[in-house]
Amino acid sequence: MSNRLVPNRNVIFNIARTYEALGEYPDAFRYYVQALEQEPNAARRPAIEEALARIRPNVAVIKVTTDPPGATVYINRRDLGGRGNTPRLLGFPPNTKHKIIVDLEGYEPAEVENVEAKLGEQTNVEVKLKRIIGTVRVVGETAGTTVRVNDASGPPACTAPCDLTLPPGRHRLYLSQEGYQPSEQDVNVAAASTVTARYRLNPLTGSLVVNADERDALVEVDGKPMGFTPAVLNVQSGQRRVRVSLRGFRPVEQVATVVASQQTRIDISLRQLEEVEAASRSTEAVEDAPGSVTIIPGQELRAMGYPTIAEALRGTRGVFTTYDGVYTFAGVRGINLPGDFGNRMLTLLNGHSMNDNWVNLSYFDHIARTDLEDVERIEIVRGPGSVLYGTGAFSGVVNVVTKGRPTASSVGFGVGASDNGFIRGRVSGQVPLGRDSGFWLSAAAGRSLGPDYYFEEYRNHPSTPLFDGYSRGDDQFNVGTFQGRLWLKSFSAQAYLNSRWKTVPNGVATTQLGGNNGGNKTTYRDTRGFIEASLAPRFGDKLATLTRASFNWYNFRDHLYYDTGSEFMPRGFHKIEDQEDFNGLWLLAEQRVEFSPINQLKITAGAEAQLHFQATQKGRNEICDGTGCSRFVYLPLPDLSGLDRDDPEYEEKRDAELLRQDREDKRPYQIYAGYALVDITPSERLRISAGSRFDYYSTFGEIVPSPRVALIAKPYEQGNLKITGGRAFRAPSIQEMFYGYAAFNPAAEDGSGVDVTYRSAPDLKPEQVWSAEIEVTHRLSSTVSVLGAGYVNHLSDLIFQQGSNVKDDPTYYDNTDVPILVVGGEAELRREWRQGWMAAASYSYAKARYLEESGVNNRRNVPNSPEHMASARGAAPLFGKAVVLASRLTVEAPRYDRNVSTASAPQTKTEPVVIWDIVISGQLDVGNLRYNVGVYNVADWRWRAPTAAQYTIAKFPQSGRTFLASLNMSL
Repeated sequence: MSNRLVPNRNVIFNIARTYEALGEYPDAFRYYVQALEQEPNAARRPAIEEALARIRPNVAVIKVTTDPPGATVYINRRDLGGRGNTPRLLGFPPNTKHKIIVDLEGYEPAEVENVEAKLGEQTNVEVKLKRIIGTVRVVGETAGTTVRVNDASGPPACTAPCDLTLPPGRHRLYLSQEGYQPSEQDVNVAAASTVTARYRLNPLTGSLVVNADERDALVEVDGKPMGFTPAVLNVQSGQRRVRVSLRGFRPVEQVATVVASQQTRIDISLRQLEEVEAASRSTEAVEDAPGSVTIIPGQELRAMGYPTIAEALRGTRGVFTTYDGVYTFAGVRGINLPGDFGNRMLTLLNGHSMNDNWVNLSYFDHIARTDLEDVERIEIVRGPGSVLYGTGAFSGVVNVVTKGRPTASSVGFGVGASDNGFIRGRVSGQVPLGRDSGFWLSAAAGRSLGPDYYFEEYRNHPSTPLFDGYSRGDDQFNVGTFQGRLWLKSFSAQAYLNSRWKTVPNGVATTQLGGNNGGNKTTYRDTRGFIEASLAPRFGDKLATLTRASFNWYNFRDHLYYDTGSEFMPRGFHKIEDQEDFNGLWLLAEQRVEFSPINQLKITAGAEAQLHFQATQKGRNEICDGTGCSRFVYLPLPDLSGLDRDDPEYEEKRDAELLRQDREDKRPYQIYAGYALVDITPSERLRISAGSRFDYYSTFGEIVPSPRVALIAKPYEQGNLKITGGRAFRAPSIQEMFYGYAAFNPAAEDGSGVDVTYRSAPDLKPEQVWSAEIEVTHRLSSTVSVLGAGYVNHLSDLIFQQGSNVKDDPTYYDNTDVPILVVGGEAELRREWRQGWMAAASYSYAKARYLEESGVNNRRNVPNSPEHMASARGAAPLFGKAVVLASRLTVEAPRYDRNVSTASAPQTKTEPVVIWDIVISGQLDVGNLRYNVGVYNVADWRWRAPTAAQYTIAKFPQSGRTFLASLNMSL
């Protein structure tokens, strides 16, 4: 009774002693345990422990523990009162059974029945309590919010959105997140139910000023587009990830700490991103590419308003162009021999080979496209490229890269005028289909009336007796282009079609000059198209594949007209018209794999197959005498070997063969290739690239290897060094191997009735070139760099047109045994495009020499090879982007012509060239208008370039002063 009134540990100990003295050991055990729990004095605890040990053999002990501890223990009934909190030792009479009841606030009560107490033993009862809880679902507008419960400074309970399990009752949630004002919210939790707590945090904002050295760069904050430079943005306070990007420049990312109600400023310097695909068939920086690369960026294409690829190439380091009256060709480092149809250069459209499968013609003027409005950049890779592309990449590769995936829907319209009376129009449209998908289409068409020419040296010439020297309207053309691209994630497709019809003013194959044959004009029509699909998935950082297939077609048709009074007419006959057709259809398939087992190693391997299942050529001729006209096929050459000339019916059978119209020269062929490249990067300052390609051609039945090795080093922070070497080849074309021409002439000396003017050459072998180069670049600043390069090229087995295309002196193709050696160097100083400013100056030297004094047609100097070239280009904004002044100056040394060099008729030179171009361009925000107005060849410099041997005009005039104007808009 005393203890109940005033609890006292001494009284509890005495109660225990009293029960022990009475022999009531279970009660004594109970109070000894309580006394031990309440005794703070360590000196007195041994006496209590001794008492417990003394009576323990006389009681049965049950130990009750709970998870969690602290539960109140009841024996048999709650109304008997609690026996303490767990963990708890309890003493009982021996051999009795009891019910153990435990209660803990916030947990469901638990009972354990029939717990037997045994004398001298301890029975353990362990109870896991089930918590009484409810669920609080915390959701809000801002993810990542930290949630604390009941204590604002306590540990975080979860990060919203999240679910909290809490005991029933009222709780307070404290919500906080960097950049937002903290918030509090009360919730009432009910057992076994879910309550939703919705929150909204008000952001803390500050001012972020983003400035870059290029205007209109996109500014993204934490991955969200926010504006364009220069930009003043109201953003949340805290650590913000800022990304600034502009097409043509490397994107820059920077972390900015924004303080609430304060201004934070960051200044970013963009570095021009020059990436190239053509050097390795994968996108890489120009300084890392294994080759000598120049990029003509979109800014220059727009500022100068280049009408053709050839105009864009003019003035590029080591590159020169030639217009022969039919096509414009480009030469690299001293090699663009007249009559090669530019087939020693490979032209690509987004990596797809454009060269046709008849003469392997390269595409540089309007034969490639109506305009350059869809072009994003042009890549020029000098030197052998056969390791990647096979034939054609003999002296260089030009890759035309069109615009990429659309980011916004729009419709565009454009008109323009350029060259000599060329007028064009275009329409385009683009639609994005998601973040990585979309498509665009464009169509363009144009017409040119062409310039008039006066060829004094050919007036009343024996080969052109009716020509008065004036060529009027003989250089006109029509052109149309369709192109489109589609992206669906890693799948892409592109379609292309271009057709040009053109009159020919150069007297090809001794045709008439000046349209004197009843106003008829010699014409060419070239049509090139393809459809390509590719799949390029990436599997992490280790593996990437490319699967592509394309269907290609090419059609060529000409109409050749001749002077009726020409000395080339058989006596008593007058030739009116020749017509030639070539049709090519082929399939291309390629599989490529890139594997990087470690960061320092990349292995690229691939295989390619080309099935040229249609490669046919046919020539028809209409010849008239006084009694009438007859048509016969001269290509392929008539096979008269089975006819007996002594047969009385020989002439009748011969004429029947000549007049047979279904004769057609079919030359289907196949190309199979495999290639492998290994790139080793032992350090950030060194890269080694080596590989080879092997091509098999069914036309001449050989396997042609094309090895290449390159070393790219960064000897110091601002320096870049490239050392490259390799071999390239050019396979003889179908036209070179199998083209033949037979003129119907009953008076032929051999009595066959046929004069062979062109002979086929099926035994041609491929040309080859070995090349070595060293190139050093030093960056003077982030925008200015200086470059120097030296190279040597050894060309052998070159295919030349032998003979002089004169009656009874057959012309045919053959491999020469006289090699050409080209030694040269280049230097360039360049300031990259920044805020509309650009400047570049370059000088190129190329000495091309035959390695013997005599040889092919006794030529002593390589024709059409300028030894010195220089250029300067620049642009400056006059009124921001609204008015930009751009200018280009190109200088070329004279070129030797293709005439035979003899003592009586030495080889002559063309004129030197100095051309100055001025263009004003700009862009207006209203309607997204973009315009160009300019003059090419301001001084009207008149010069001529050597042409092929089959052209009457040996040196064809190049363009004088021409005007340019264009207007484009998008909606």
